Amino acid sequence: MNSTYVQLKKNLEYLKLNQMDLHLDEVIDLITSSPLSFTEGLCKLTNYEIDFKEANMIRSMVKVGAFPHQKGIRDFDFEFQPSVNPEEIKDFATLRFLENAENIVFLGPSGVGKTHLATAIGVTAAKKRYSTYFIKCHDLIMQLKKSKTGESSRSKIKTLFQI
Repeated sequence: MNSTYVQLKKNLEYLKLNQMDLHLDEVIDLITSSPLSFTEGLCKLTNYEIDFKEANMIRSMVKVGAFPHQKGIRDFDFEFQPSVNPEEIKDFATLRFLENAENIVFLGPSGVGKTHLATAIGVTAAKKRYSTYFIKCHDLIMQLKKSKTGESSRSKIKTLFQI
């Protein structure tokens, strides 16, 4: 191995560009064995790092959202719940309501899919890097009551409203 290659590997390690380090040999081989330009090779190499970091950010955003499960809209059985308009739910999944600064509230008895749909839309928003937090109405009210009576710290309630 030449010293430039070793130095490059050390630089990538030092800069914590792990995906670039992992795929370096693959991209070098691609550049030397195909008509891929040096710039195109560097672009491919940096894309590995960006894709990995984006995937980590999405996982982190979803985790912070505290969703009870990871079900999507396509997992919802609209035939089981015919009162739910599938087209309206699909529109919610476009997140247009966020751009319009609108709210969505799902009301109904237990077992009709409110949590499933709210979670699916919330996860979709988190994956688009919107700050999300899942909380049931009852839990929100209890936290607000605790805050009012002084049982909860001020920082907790501040965090609650940074949704």
